Amino acid sequence: MNAKKIFFDTNTLLYLLSSDSKKADWISSNLQQSNVISVQVLNEFTSASLRKIKISNAELDEFLDLFTSTFNVMTLDVETFNTGLMISRRYGYQHYDSMIIAAALQAGCERLYSEDMQHRQIINKRLQIVNPFA
Repeated sequence: MNAKKIFFDTNTLLYLLSSDSKKADWISSNLQQSNVISVQVLNEFTSASLRKIKISNAELDEFLDLFTSTFNVMTLDVETFNTGLMISRRYGYQHYDSMIIAAALQAGCERLYSEDMQHRQIINKRLQIVNPFA
C-alpha cells in the first residue's frame, strides 16, 4: 500500500526553529520520505529564517539540506500558477497560499499541514487542509 502523501506549509516547518518544543518535536517526528514541499516553501523558509529568526547561513544550509533530502520538492510552473489562480478565485485564499495548495494538488497529496488555512477544508474533493496543532 502506498504511503499517503502529505504537504507541509512553511509555517509548520518553522516550528523546527522555535522554542515550542512540543510542536518542533511533532514536526520532526513526521518528516518522512513520502511527504512533499515546493520550491515556494524553501523560499519562504529561507526568507523567514534569515530575516525574522536570524539564523546563520550555516544553520540555514543544514535545514535546507534536511528538507531537500527528506521531502519530494515540487517545482513551480505555469500549471501551478493557473491551478493556484483557480483555487484563489474559487476558495478565496490569498495568492501565495493558493500556490501552496496548487503544488499539493499537483503532487497528489491527500493532506496539507498548515496553520494559516481553513482547518479540515477539502479542496477539489481530494486534498484536506489540516492544522496539525488544532
